Parts: sequence; C-alpha cells; structure tokens
Amino acid sequence: MSNLFSLEGQNAVVTGGGRGFGENMSKAVAREGANVVVADIDLDQAERVVEAIQRDESTALALEVDVSEESRAKRMVDEALSHFGQVDILVNNAGIAGPMGELHTLSVEEWDQVYSVNVRGLFICCKSIIPHMIDRGSGHIVNVSSSTTSAGFRIDFLRSFPYTTSKVCVNGVSHFLSMQVEKYGIRVNTLCPGLADTHFQEKTPAGYLKGRTCWKPDHTVGPLLHVLTEVEGTGNVVISEEWHKERGTADRFSYIHD
Repeated sequence: MSNLFSLEGQNAVVTGGGRGFGENMSKAVAREGANVVVADIDLDQAERVVEAIQRDESTALALEVDVSEESRAKRMVDEALSHFGQVDILVNNAGIAGPMGELHTLSVEEWDQVYSVNVRGLFICCKSIIPHMIDRGSGHIVNVSSSTTSAGFRIDFLRSFPYTTSKVCVNGVSHFLSMQVEKYGIRVNTLCPGLADTHFQEKTPAGYLKGRTCWKPDHTVGPLLHVLTEVEGTGNVVISEEWHKERGTADRFSYIHD
C-alpha cells in the first residue's frame, strides 16, 4: 500500500473500538504506527483490545464512553487530548443495529434509541473534536456508514428500518460536514462496510444470515487504511465490498453463511 498520509506517530480515536469492526480498526491503525484511543461503552472490551495492542508493542488507551451523551463524549475527547496531546484522526464507528420490523410496528423509543447513537452520537463526537482540529489546522474524520444504504440492496436484505435510515443520515452528515470544514484543513470521508457476521447480529432471528454472503470482521481493515492513507481530499465514500472486488481479495474476506 502506497501511503500518501503516514499514520506513524499520529493519534487516533476509534469509537465502538471494543468489538467487531471497531476492534479490527483499532488494531489496524496501531499496526500502522498510530497511537490509539479505544473508546467503547463496554470498558472491559476496550481494555481487552488495548492489552492486545500493547502486546504488539504499540500504544493504546482504553476509555469508556456513551457517545449519545454529550458530557461523556466530551470527556472522552478531553482525556484523549490530555493523554496524547492532540488527536489527528477520529473514526466514528460506534453504532447499534436496532429492531427488525415494518415502520408502523416500531415504537418511538426503539427509533430514538438507534438515532441517539448512530446519528446524535456521531454529531456529538464531531462537535467535540472539531474545535481542536480547527486550532491545529488539520485532522481527519472517518464516519462509518453501511452499504445497506446503497440502492442495490433489496428489502429482504435489510435488517432494520431505523438502522439503515440512520446510516443514510450518516452519509448526509459526512457530505455536508466535508464541505463545511475543508477550509480548516479537516478531511471528512465515509466508509461503508458490508453485511458482517459479528456481535452486531446477536439479536437477529435464526436463519437471517443463512445462505448470505457475509464479511469477516477484518474486512474493513484494508478499506479503512485506504481511506486514511491513500484517499486524497474530502467527501469521499469507500464501499468495502467494491474495494475488495477491485483488488481481487473479496474471497479472502467473505463466505456463505450456513
């Protein structure tokens, strides 16, 4: 991989970094030489990932955060700045899947819960870190969306109405924000992973994944590093399946669920 932007010595915050895609993202940027804040609502999981990173002689810090609460997200940023001095990269990966069902069967509480993390949480984390990045005149925000927002997905492939629509909002926030903060030297790009068999699917009905092509948790590593080190400019969207298909590596990261 040719690096336009080296991660060596940079400081990254990965939300939802304790499991699944977030765990693999945290470990990947650490392997590239970045210092990593592994932030997760489950501190035990974040500490487990940090211990693994430290065994590889990389630097990492575990922090507990509920991104939907402004005071806790701001404290996460403050602690990251206190520990590392600056934050170069924010990966907004924290998210929840939400319930299945048609819109009229969902409660307002179920809808609000998904949007409070997937959209409100992303907004709060960006709001908390951008003033620091403006002061420094640089920074990179990567917002994790979903390939389920693509027009090619059929209704039987979509798990959760609030989840997918919240990720459409993530795309919109990313697009608008990328234009708004470009003048400050801040880049904003979007990563869209595919359907993956991770803890995210714990509450899906039995058989939901049967016969489907699923991605392994480390499927996001190549596309994320591509976004962080090879993608120039701002406002770009990288769909992980397309990235792997273009490079002939899709078979290494996908399998048919039995």
